Amino acid sequence: MRLIVKISCLLFFLQSFSQTTSNQEKIKNYIDTYFNYDRESIHVQFNKNIYVNSEDLAFKGYVWSKNNNTPHSNTANVQLVVYNEQQEIIQKQLIFTTKGTFAGGLHLNNKFKTGKYYFHFYTNWMNNFTEDGSFMQTIEIIDKNEPYNFKTKEPDWDTAKITLSPEGGSILNDINNAVGISIKDCNQKGIETDGIVLDSKSNEVSQFHTNKMGNGVFYLIPNLNEKYTLKIKSDKLTIAQPLPKVQETGIIVTYNNNLPKNKLIIAVKTNEKGVELYQNKKFILLIQQNKNAIQQEIVFDTKETEKTLLFDKKYLSNGVNSIRLIDENLNEITERLVYISPVNSPITTLQAKVVANDSIQLSGKTELNQASLSISVLPENNVCINQNRSIQGTFYLNNYLDIPETDNYAYYDLENKERKQDMELLMLNQNKSKFLWDNIKSNPPKINHSFDKGVTISGKVEKKLNPNSKNRISLVSLKDNVFDEAVIDKNNDFKFENFFAQDSTVFVLQMINEKSLSVATKIEARVSPSQTFFSLPLQFDKTICPTKKNLDKSFTFSVSKAKDSIINLKEITIKSTKKDVLKHQKEMNFMATSFKVKEGDYGRFLDFLNRNGYRTGLDEDGNVFISVNRGFTGGNSGSPTVYIDNDIVLDNNLLFNLYMNEIDEIYMDKSGNSDVVSVGNGTIKIFLRENLKKDYYDIKYTSLIVNKGFAKNIKFKNSQFETQNEFYYFGTLNWSPNITIKDNQNYEIKLPKGNQKEIQVLLEGFSDDGQLVSETRRIPVSNP
Repeated sequence: MRLIVKISCLLFFLQSFSQTTSNQEKIKNYIDTYFNYDRESIHVQFNKNIYVNSEDLAFKGYVWSKNNNTPHSNTANVQLVVYNEQQEIIQKQLIFTTKGTFAGGLHLNNKFKTGKYYFHFYTNWMNNFTEDGSFMQTIEIIDKNEPYNFKTKEPDWDTAKITLSPEGGSILNDINNAVGISIKDCNQKGIETDGIVLDSKSNEVSQFHTNKMGNGVFYLIPNLNEKYTLKIKSDKLTIAQPLPKVQETGIIVTYNNNLPKNKLIIAVKTNEKGVELYQNKKFILLIQQNKNAIQQEIVFDTKETEKTLLFDKKYLSNGVNSIRLIDENLNEITERLVYISPVNSPITTLQAKVVANDSIQLSGKTELNQASLSISVLPENNVCINQNRSIQGTFYLNNYLDIPETDNYAYYDLENKERKQDMELLMLNQNKSKFLWDNIKSNPPKINHSFDKGVTISGKVEKKLNPNSKNRISLVSLKDNVFDEAVIDKNNDFKFENFFAQDSTVFVLQMINEKSLSVATKIEARVSPSQTFFSLPLQFDKTICPTKKNLDKSFTFSVSKAKDSIINLKEITIKSTKKDVLKHQKEMNFMATSFKVKEGDYGRFLDFLNRNGYRTGLDEDGNVFISVNRGFTGGNSGSPTVYIDNDIVLDNNLLFNLYMNEIDEIYMDKSGNSDVVSVGNGTIKIFLRENLKKDYYDIKYTSLIVNKGFAKNIKFKNSQFETQNEFYYFGTLNWSPNITIKDNQNYEIKLPKGNQKEIQVLLEGFSDDGQLVSETRRIPVSNP
């Protein structure tokens, strides 16, 4: 009989062991499948957060590989969509990305009225996944024609709301429960306060304090038959809220993340009732971030209400990790989040001193190696800095939180001595990660969206071709040093894929035959794809309640004294003069107006025409048009005939990227009497400088102006303010988006001094091996 019992026990053990092994293997397969495809996430640093609508808005973007925790070097295309406060699209850009970074910006103008604007960055690849990896930044823009009221930092006490987060999802009877408490106003601004917990007889059984982020914790050993009330009473806030009903039993996961030697201890707890319910049932404790996962089996015996496990954090990923308790049916019982801080954080040193010509030299050094940084420098009294986000907060924190913590800089601020404790409270008050277990188990990603790299230039030739011929299309842009070829298939189609093409670039296409000779034919060409959509719901920073303004502190911008009397011409002004020698004047009718272009002059030729009696632009098909303004001879608004070096221009697209510094002389005859080709619409003759390569203008071609390509990066300029006080409040001293660090080298930035005794420096970046840095500092300016 004893032998039978032993064999039965052995069989039960082997069966259980087999089941556990099988479940662990299934869990591993679930995770490997769900996280098989690498995900991108984006962080963007703006040079500041509040702008006057006469300034340049600039940004630097960083793209992260979640699977590798390093820069995502394969990303090429990032989409930007800008929304106004009514969530209407006002602008789109396709931004070129290389080595995991991109830079760009906007020239603001009077079209940007006072209000909030939302800048949304994403990639087409992100549309394949349930979890949102995009980046949304709220920017405030100020109209200089309106007074500006500074906003108070006080929360809206009248709309305070309490959220409770028990460790196991519910408060369990007769054991010590840690209950997270979060208090925020209607705009999700944290409220710092104190409070107590009372039983039904008004006895104080616990107390708590919430930090500046609004997070806190209280501990409670409850009675199943008792009712508890949370109470806050202060000068600014009075709240009484009942606690959820105490549950008879359940399971809690808790941990200690502050042990020496980089250790993490996790406890799985239940009460006496739970021991009876869960006796001999096997659970799997899973610690996981992306594909990195550790599994450990747990079994409650007849006497234990708590199981503890010790882990070395060097095997866990930096940032938020999920601790899940999985039952025998592979269902999730509960989840806790734990934050693993990097063992070593790179140290950055910054020093500013006055140098020659009344400028400041900012010198920096960082322990990052092979890194890309971006730095914004603002005046000491600048009010446009509201640094509440950090690159660590995006990649280590919000990549994994179900409810992103937008104001996350304080959790990484080296001057915040309580940042580690603040992070622990945040983890307690986040109920779950954005990666849901049910999705991991049964809803792996389906890849329906491409990983875009560049754009595609495609089209068709009109000429009927021999099916066996080997004709090809050449694509040329001399200005951008582009020379490429593609075959023409049997359907007369051609395609240039993964192509870097900026907006406003003029490409020349021509057909080449087997003998490498150009063949005249009509060619249709287009750029694709256009802007791709974002399939997930957008997380706008919605203002539920009005932002309180400090009515005692407002600012009114000065009106420019020269506004009504002086017109600032951004482009060049060219005047006809008899002193300049005009080489081709005798070739023109006496009614023609002549212009000698000086070598130092710059600007676009089409803009020059706009200032001299013509209208230019792009028509609905994206082609350049030139028309005569009404009011000239004959009142005709048709297109004039244009010549370059006495060769007629059959395609006006050629003129799109023609600049004044390439031109020697211009003649405009609006009467149309200078040549027999023009019929009443006038003549424009352009003579190029002798040293210019004229092959670009002589070839027989079809031109294509890119209008769905990559946005051109702006050349950032500091805005001119009417008063020094305006500049100190709202201006930017320096924006340096592309600082490259190699071998821990130093870097230097020069900026105007003014009366600065100290400057504000915003620095962010990452290294090739995945180290992150994000700092905001006030740096004193020393004299030599």
